Amino acid sequence: MGSSPTGPIEYCVYANDGRSTILSLVICWIIGSDCGMNSRKMFYQLIAVVCLYTAVGVSAQQVAPTTTPPTTAPEDSIPNTTAPEGAQTSLLFPDLKGDKFEQALHEYAKAGHRNLGYRRAREVLYWMLDNKSGIITTVYALHPVQLEPGVWADSAVMNCEHVWPQSKGNRTATEKADLFHLRPAVPRVNSIRSNLPYGVPRPPYDHDKTYKQGRDQRGQEVFLPPANVRGDLARSSFYYAVRYKMDIDPIQESHLREWHRKDPVDQQERDRAQVITEEQGNANPFIDDPAAVDRIADF
Repeated sequence: MGSSPTGPIEYCVYANDGRSTILSLVICWIIGSDCGMNSRKMFYQLIAVVCLYTAVGVSAQQVAPTTTPPTTAPEDSIPNTTAPEGAQTSLLFPDLKGDKFEQALHEYAKAGHRNLGYRRAREVLYWMLDNKSGIITTVYALHPVQLEPGVWADSAVMNCEHVWPQSKGNRTATEKADLFHLRPAVPRVNSIRSNLPYGVPRPPYDHDKTYKQGRDQRGQEVFLPPANVRGDLARSSFYYAVRYKMDIDPIQESHLREWHRKDPVDQQERDRAQVITEEQGNANPFIDDPAAVDRIADF
């Protein structure tokens, strides 16, 4: 045990374990003066205590271990639980894989499907699906066409585009009238697309508008839709392939997958699909569950 303090300054140092504050030292000076202590001796003791205070404080900061545990783990030790950008959790048939999953999606897309007939399908298309207050925006040219619901479209102004070309499918009346792959189009642009696969042409283009048509890097003629509808058209194509068990060309498929990622499902597409379900009875699984695309290895 240490000795007891013998003076006012020693008392301050003793009481504060060598770490008295400057305020305490000033108080000690006042007390020492009142007690008749030699002022010169007291001044030197005061300087000594200040030096001791500084030395002890610095030493404590350098050698004293922290008593507070870190609240977070080092950055490199924290597991990454964030999903990759664009990743989604698939909702449909999560326990199925491969052919069983594709078959389940086929049955899902087929369930409740009613054949409206081609005439009625176009009425729904022109009067309900894509008619916004008497204005229809065509799929490729993005051209606004005035048409009041209940009025039949002038075929020279607007006609019906099949996202999956009729010459490459549409074996039955049900396929031809399936609203999930029908879109209003400018007749001339519909003819330009014809039965060309979707793709990315290289300049110089044969047609360079809101859409582009020309030859890709393989020299094949392809058609590139406007960016704001590419994802929608990709999901229409995936739907058709699964619903009717058709194959998509690998090069075209790679573009469609990219468009599906870059132009994801939005509320407008969901609302449009809901109207189709109400009228036609079935659903597009790739709108209901966009992540299902990545679970299919090859369309």
